[in-house]
Amino acid sequence: MAVKFFGQFLIDQGEVDASHVREALERMDAENPMLGELAIAQGFMIQRQAAQVCAEQRNRDLAFGGLAVEMGFLTPEQRVDVVRRQSSQRMPIGQALVRLGHLESDRLGTLLDAFKADQAPYAVGEMELPDGLANHRITRTVLELLPRYLMRVARLHVKLGEVLAFLTLPEFAEVKVSVPLEGAGGMEVGLVSNLEFAEALAIASSGLSPRDLDPEMIADGVGEFLSVLAGNVVSAMAREGERVELGPPDYDAELGFGWSVELAVGTGRAALVLRSF
Repeated sequence: MAVKFFGQFLIDQGEVDASHVREALERMDAENPMLGELAIAQGFMIQRQAAQVCAEQRNRDLAFGGLAVEMGFLTPEQRVDVVRRQSSQRMPIGQALVRLGHLESDRLGTLLDAFKADQAPYAVGEMELPDGLANHRITRTVLELLPRYLMRVARLHVKLGEVLAFLTLPEFAEVKVSVPLEGAGGMEVGLVSNLEFAEALAIASSGLSPRDLDPEMIADGVGEFLSVLAGNVVSAMAREGERVELGPPDYDAELGFGWSVELAVGTGRAALVLRSF
């Protein structure tokens, strides 16, 4: 058993194949607009303002709507309207697969129930951490912020799975980048992934097209994301009265013994590696 998204579960069950899931994800991207896109379509904001809010989100852990109100680009009433419209238009992957004809509608409910049962061990509000991490405040903050920032920076969905002892690099580790956080119990935060995940993250972080990327740029993009994530960890810890300093990224990290956090990601494969020092 492993943490996974519904699409991967359906592939594992032989209900659909990977090409069907990719097609469904493309349909979802087209029909599930981001909050900023809806605000622009409704005439509440312009593109430049939405870009400013997205840029500010890299530095502050606030939702788009709340930040847009704070920056004066949306009224509270407009925010409620846009959020309500976004919720009403949301298409989950199961529905997308049905619409595309890859899944029978009368099978969807049964498969969703089976998926929930399969993933029940991971559906917990508070992760159980091993002794070496349980009282480590930086760790809790990293794990809390990682899914939100992968979505905000790169529109990449992620679910956190088991925390296991890290002994060797996983077989998919084509890219290995880490950043150190010093103070309040130091922590090295590493991200290891295959090329598919790293490319998606680098494209979103840099704004470059896939044809313009080379291996160094891909590693730089992953490092940029980790720096954004870690910078927000520093800010969160400062609000709690703890001083933490962020060091420079290591783009070919020699990750030592620590802990690996299983990640279910919508694109490629990845894991978070944590080492206290």
